Parts: sequence; C-alpha cells; structure tokens
Amino acid sequence: MKRILVLPLVTAIMLGCGGSKKVAQAPITPSWVQGRPTQAGYYIGIGSARKTTPDYQQAAKQSALADLASDISVSISSQSVLNAFESQNYFSEDFRSSIRAEAQKELEGYEVVDSWEDQNTYWIYYRLSKDTYRRMVEEKKAAAAAKSLDFYDKAITAIDGNDSRTALLMLVKALEPIKPFFAETITTTYRDKQIFLGNEIISTLTSTLNSLTLNGPKAVNVKLGFGIESNQLTYLVTSSNGMPQKSIPLKISYTERPLTNNRIITNNQGEASISIDAVRSRKLNETISVEVDFESIVKEATRDFAIGKILARFKTPSAETQVNVIRPKFLVSSTETNLGVAIERKPLAESLKRKILEAGFPITENPTEADYRININSSTRQTGQSGQYIQVSLNLQVTVTNASGNTVYSHSTDRINASHFEAQTAGVNAYTNAAKRIESNIVEELIERIIKGDRAY
Repeated sequence: MKRILVLPLVTAIMLGCGGSKKVAQAPITPSWVQGRPTQAGYYIGIGSARKTTPDYQQAAKQSALADLASDISVSISSQSVLNAFESQNYFSEDFRSSIRAEAQKELEGYEVVDSWEDQNTYWIYYRLSKDTYRRMVEEKKAAAAAKSLDFYDKAITAIDGNDSRTALLMLVKALEPIKPFFAETITTTYRDKQIFLGNEIISTLTSTLNSLTLNGPKAVNVKLGFGIESNQLTYLVTSSNGMPQKSIPLKISYTERPLTNNRIITNNQGEASISIDAVRSRKLNETISVEVDFESIVKEATRDFAIGKILARFKTPSAETQVNVIRPKFLVSSTETNLGVAIERKPLAESLKRKILEAGFPITENPTEADYRININSSTRQTGQSGQYIQVSLNLQVTVTNASGNTVYSHSTDRINASHFEAQTAGVNAYTNAAKRIESNIVEELIERIIKGDRAY
C-alpha cells in the first residue's frame, strides 16, 4: 500500500519540477524595453536591432548612441555661431542635424545599464550622467577654443599685414575645431578683451570678404571669329584701403560657352588676366562674369562638408564685362564669264552679297576696311549636245582670305550643268544654278568657318 502511494507522489513532484523549469525559461520583457525610462540626472539612450541585421549588436549600440544624443537638447545660444549664421541667412536645418551627428560621434562617459534579447530582437540601454557630460563638454570646448583662437590670431595678423587670402584661410580653419560647439556660446580672451569667439570669426570672415573689391573692364569690343587678348581682360583685386591683394583665386563664367581656363589667381600686383581664343556668338552681346573664388579657399582650408556647404552661401565680390560682338566686313570681287564672254552684272557676286547681308554681315567696297576678301572665279564651257539641246558646265571657285592674306575658306566645283537650245542661254541657266548653290550652302559654310576662328584654318 505504501509503494502504491509513493509512485503517484513522485510522479506529481516530477511534473511540478518540469512545470517550474518551463516557467523559469520564459523571457520576461524589462520595463525599459516596454516604455522609455526616465532617470533624474541622466541622459537616456535605448537602441534595438533585429537579429536578422548583420552585426546586430553593433547596430543596436549605434541606435542607442543616436537616441542618447537626441536626448541631449540642442538649444542655440544667442551668442553662438549658429545664431550668427541664422541671422545672416546662412543657417539651414541640415546643418543643425550635422551638429547632432557630431555630438553623437563625440559622446563619451556613457555606461551600459542593461541589455536584453528575445528570439527576434536585441536591445541595449545606455545612460550618461549630465554632470559628467557637462564637465567633458567644457573641457573639450576649452581645448577647441584654444586651437581655434590660434588660427584666429593668425588671421588677424594676416589682415594687419594686408594679406586677405591668408586671413580667409585661417578664419575658415578657425571654425573647424569649434564645430561641435556651434550651438553654444564660446567665450575667450583675446588681446586683453573678452570675445564671443564663434561670432567674432564669422564677423571677421564677413568683413574680410566685403572689404575686397574686384575691378575690370566694363566692356570690350571684338570682331566675330576673333579672339580677346589677355591685356584686354585684366582684373584687379584690392582691399578697402586700396592695396592690391595677391594670390586671390578668381573664377570666370562666359555666357557664350564654358571656358577651359575659367580659374585664375591674382599676382603680386593683385592682377589676373584671361583670354578668349575666338568669339563665336552670333548675338550682339555676351557677358564675362568674374568673382572671387571663395569656394576654393574653403576647400583648401577644410574638408568638412557641412562647413563648406554653409560657407558657400557667403556673397563674394564680382565684376562683369560686356563683350560687344562686331560683325566683320567683307569685300567681294568676282570674275564671271559665260562661254568666254565677261558678264557685266555678275550674278554670283550679287547673290553672295545679298546672302551675306541677310545674315547680318556688312559689305564694303573699301579694301582697307575689309576683314575678309571673297574672290569668285567662274566660267562656263560647252560640254556636249543631245539632240537640239546644248550642254554647258560651269566651273566655280570661291576663296576667302583674311587681312593677313591667309586662306580661311575655299570651295570649288566644275559640275554645275545646264542645257538649252542656245548655248549662251544654257550658260545663263548654269549661272542661275550656281547662284542657288551659293545661297543654299556656300555662304553659310564660309561664315561658319570664319566664326570658328583662326584655329579652324
């Protein structure tokens, strides 16, 4: 009887133990996973990642750091760099995001409170003492301010020495160390005076750029197809006291087309020149725009994308030159014969002149005024007879030379044919066909060749 009672008891105990073990293995979700915790005196960061994510633990840690950084409120001080940017319309929301990202990268002193995972997700819980954070920020800010102040001092020295380019480089470099603190007030002492460092850098940067003056020719005249020499396109950069500024980069844009030599640098006299190989525009006017290339100075000073982007909004000195495009003059001479007899009216010369005038180019009878001379030689000859029809072929040569006597265009053909009962009339018909060819393509061809400039021939 005792043996019978023991067996059910043992069975019950075993079942009970098995049940207890199953309950103990069931995951209990921590409260910090279920809802975001708050803890006085601490910043909190909670991160998670699905276990299907490669290196999910590291991904969760990055998520927790981002959450921790977002818990640190970024209030923009009225004496901060960001406020200076904003008041001058240089501030943007994406730069504020960049500051948050910078703060995340600089986070130190945080600790792991807990971590937890279930079958699908991994969680991690960070916290950072607010007192610890403030202390570290002040230490880093002081070190950054010292480094920035050194660049600022070099900039002031360069300004005193009339070296605007070096000043601009040093001022941009001065921004980089204090970038993580752009939202905060940075107070320091310089030359026995207390200054807000970030604001002072921006103010000096703005005034240095505004002090530069860029002067150049207001207008130049150039004949179509001809170039503009560098002595006609010289630009001078001076400071507010009228002193020339060396090594200032300039960038050029030309409304007709992009220029290959669109970057120049001022010499020791503050001057820089450009040239244009040939003006090819059929418009009456084009414009050359020159401006101080502050972007290249920024790129030389820093590789920080956010700083470069925001400084790109600074206005820079500029100058414009109007290019007045003058049409070259043509002189037309012609020898035209029909079956050995000179033609007085010269239909080919008249057709060519009319077409050139229609294209907007002047004709002159004065050889000393002519930029180009067009010479036409044409003659007809009888080539055969078919029944009552007499066949005639016209030989045509068109040559264009410039003022130096160089040939810039030539066209020749001996296949302009016509026929008629009368040989002389057949020749007249051949000249009519030749005139059509001149009007349809020869004039346009020679003008295009001239527009392309001397490099084309």
